[in-house]
Amino acid sequence: MRLSLTILFGIFLLKTSAQSTYTPLNDDYSHLIERYEIKSGSLSNLHSNIKPVRRKDLVKLTTDLEKDIKTKLSKVDSFNLAYLQNDSWEWLDDEKLTQNDSKKSFLKHFLKKKSDFYNFQNKDADFHISPIFQFAFAHDNLVKNQPVTNTRGIEIRGTINKKLGFYTMLTDNQIVYPGYVREYGRFYDANPYEGFTKITNADSTKFGTDFFSARGYITFQALKSIQIQFGHDKNFIGSGIRSMILSDFSAPYLHLKITTQIGKFQYVNIFAQLINKQVRVAVDGTEQIPPKYFSLHHLSLNISKNLNVGLFETVIFGKRPIGFDINYLNPIIFLRFVEGHLGSVDNTIVGADFKYNFKRHFSLYGQLTLDEFNRKYFRKNNWWATKYATQIGMRYIDVLGVKNLDFQAEYNLVRPYTYSHNSTYSNYINYNLPLAHPLGSNFKEALFVVRYQPINRLFLNFTAMLAKHGEDFDNLNWGGNILRNYLIARPRDYGNVIGQGNLATIRHLNLGASYMLQHNLFIDLKLQNRSVNYTDEATKSTIFSLGFRWNSPQRALLL
Repeated sequence: MRLSLTILFGIFLLKTSAQSTYTPLNDDYSHLIERYEIKSGSLSNLHSNIKPVRRKDLVKLTTDLEKDIKTKLSKVDSFNLAYLQNDSWEWLDDEKLTQNDSKKSFLKHFLKKKSDFYNFQNKDADFHISPIFQFAFAHDNLVKNQPVTNTRGIEIRGTINKKLGFYTMLTDNQIVYPGYVREYGRFYDANPYEGFTKITNADSTKFGTDFFSARGYITFQALKSIQIQFGHDKNFIGSGIRSMILSDFSAPYLHLKITTQIGKFQYVNIFAQLINKQVRVAVDGTEQIPPKYFSLHHLSLNISKNLNVGLFETVIFGKRPIGFDINYLNPIIFLRFVEGHLGSVDNTIVGADFKYNFKRHFSLYGQLTLDEFNRKYFRKNNWWATKYATQIGMRYIDVLGVKNLDFQAEYNLVRPYTYSHNSTYSNYINYNLPLAHPLGSNFKEALFVVRYQPINRLFLNFTAMLAKHGEDFDNLNWGGNILRNYLIARPRDYGNVIGQGNLATIRHLNLGASYMLQHNLFIDLKLQNRSVNYTDEATKSTIFSLGFRWNSPQRALLL
């Protein structure tokens, strides 16, 4: 794979043009992107169901929206559009550039722009440097060692010779998670959204982590319609809160992403190296974690100005003497054919997604993922290998005419044993964490989100999660833990239903308020109430938190 990538980079770097790095990948940013795409009345060519989006494309969406006389923008909308433009000001035209200037700089060289602590531009280079800081403390009634977050770091992005883009983020973190996150971390032997972490004390009352986090990639425009990204980062496919296809919940992974966009078509290829933490290999007296691999094709088409439909296929594989199997490097072949041609030893998943925006207020979206499909058994008494996941959701912005009051409802369903496999090299897992939904499989979930921005800098939100999840018990595999081999300890072949096993009913309510003191400098207040009920026991927790963050997203831990 290394030789192939070297040749590929050599060919494409011979002739490149101006390109863009990507926007942040977090819930708040994604909501703004979806909101203003709905408000624009047209899907354009943003293809926001593939996240993150390019900064260049987002700036175009916001500036076009300001020029659209049919769009009714509130004062808060104008503030938000200016915020998004300021965050990527290098793509603004000369007329708008001055709006990002700070009223007062620091020592003449720092904070000259609202969004950058330091920036430098000339004909050869463009650099943006900003610190990352987050400190939060909380009270959780179920634990003695109370939750704390302490994050410090730096973020750097830019371009060289207007041809090569780059991004890097480095943070040092000490975190004591709430009790329910600690339980999740112990179960999966991994912390949500993160890779390698050191557990400072494994005792259940003093559970904390200390870890260094890093992401980085380069981008370049190979041809007018083809952009290349290579590095360690994440991706998210979908328009919802969750993704049944590919989410950002697992650890960052090394990948090559090729995005081809021609008119109403966008075609994305991702070739990635994941981490199989379930296997340890002794090499020369040391213990190493072997890799596993991932290839994904996603075709997105704007059928009309309101309707987008996507088709995808992906394959997870590993344990090859040559590493990445070059058969899966073909960007335009049907992966299921290749997988069958190689002996059907790998895990292939296919499916579709859609989004329909209408009346500049509504968006209907959904996903269907097929992990196993056998027409003969599909409707036959709930066969164990009838494995699929579905999602349906809706956004309603400016509810009942109330400006900047937005509502979102989403329903997710995943059959038992979906995403699991008979090999740890082929389950839908990276660094022990699900690549799709955090609950894995064997569940039903309803999500409700209300967001309200009454004034420019104040953000209020309420989230409710209601789920029924079938968990394992008595050492039997009931299909909820996708780390397990679906051939081992499976109780039955037929009669498998969602919620089978030890049924957990989860209710998670989250009420939050954030105030932006300066650009990307927030103070956050949050109140969470979470309960899990089983047949013979129940746990309830109430968590109150206060935090400050600068150039750092809120940690979305809706489990």
